[in-house]
Amino acid sequence: MDKKVSIYNPNLLNAIIGLINTTRVNVAKTVNQELTLLNWNIGKYINDAILNNARADYGKKIIPYLSIELTHLYGPGFNKRNLQSFVKLHAVINDVSILHTVCAKLSWSHLRIIIYIENEIKRAFYIQMAIHERWSVRTLQERIDSLLFERTAISKKPDHTIIEELKTLELDKKISPDLIFRDPYFLDFLGLHDTYSEKDLESMILTHLQYFITEMGSDFAFLARQKRIIIDNEDHYIDLLFYHRALKSLVAIDLKIGKFKAGYKSQMELYLKWLENNEQKDGENQPIGLILCSEKSPEQIKYLMLENNPNIKVQNTLPNYPIKNYC
Repeated sequence: MDKKVSIYNPNLLNAIIGLINTTRVNVAKTVNQELTLLNWNIGKYINDAILNNARADYGKKIIPYLSIELTHLYGPGFNKRNLQSFVKLHAVINDVSILHTVCAKLSWSHLRIIIYIENEIKRAFYIQMAIHERWSVRTLQERIDSLLFERTAISKKPDHTIIEELKTLELDKKISPDLIFRDPYFLDFLGLHDTYSEKDLESMILTHLQYFITEMGSDFAFLARQKRIIIDNEDHYIDLLFYHRALKSLVAIDLKIGKFKAGYKSQMELYLKWLENNEQKDGENQPIGLILCSEKSPEQIKYLMLENNPNIKVQNTLPNYPIKNYC
């Protein structure tokens, strides 16, 4: 009697599933690139036609005319609004080689949002950050709506510095702290609508950790709450400890209610030195400290030379509520 042959082969099945999924992803990327290039070329044809026609009213009439004809032939994807976006795409990115690079990593839906950012440097910021942090279209829109660029330290730097750091991120995949840390941080999702303490703030951050990391940035990985360290036989506690993958640095976060005080700097320096000596691993960069306060103290920060300190950041949090009389 022949032995019964088992057809159950999970390795074969998983291999085929992996092949199908990989191919589908690659096909989707190719379709997106071709679609974006098509839209760019349509925009180029329209722009060239408008420039080559001497009549002043030609530009106003040609898009509605094309929209009617193309929609009749190919559907609503060629409505008036979309044609205007195609024209805008070509006007904003007129070098097709640059377009090839960008559309290989961002979808047409991403670009349709980004092209309407008028400031060129701000536009470049959102392109590179969306690529680096792999933002969805929804996340991109939320970042723009929350004025992320304006809240980063890099926005306060000279234009040439911003361009250099974005170019480093694009070519070398190296991101600077000035592109990551924000001021202020929006913590309204915590739901603290009354007086609260530092413990309350810390607890709510842990409860809403996913949202907190979203506000901080996607490369943050949570490590510990109330990280205990012992110095001179005394216990000290770091409120929150994270690791940032792109910076390759531990990030210690100290939560403070009320105004920043000078003593917070020395406290953070102590934490960072301990982390450097006891937790930092080979290949990692120096730890970074983030002091989150309800309110900055600009003169103290200036005199303590913290404005351009690469290792300690002092940032505001919003919303700002009254404090309880306990910690």
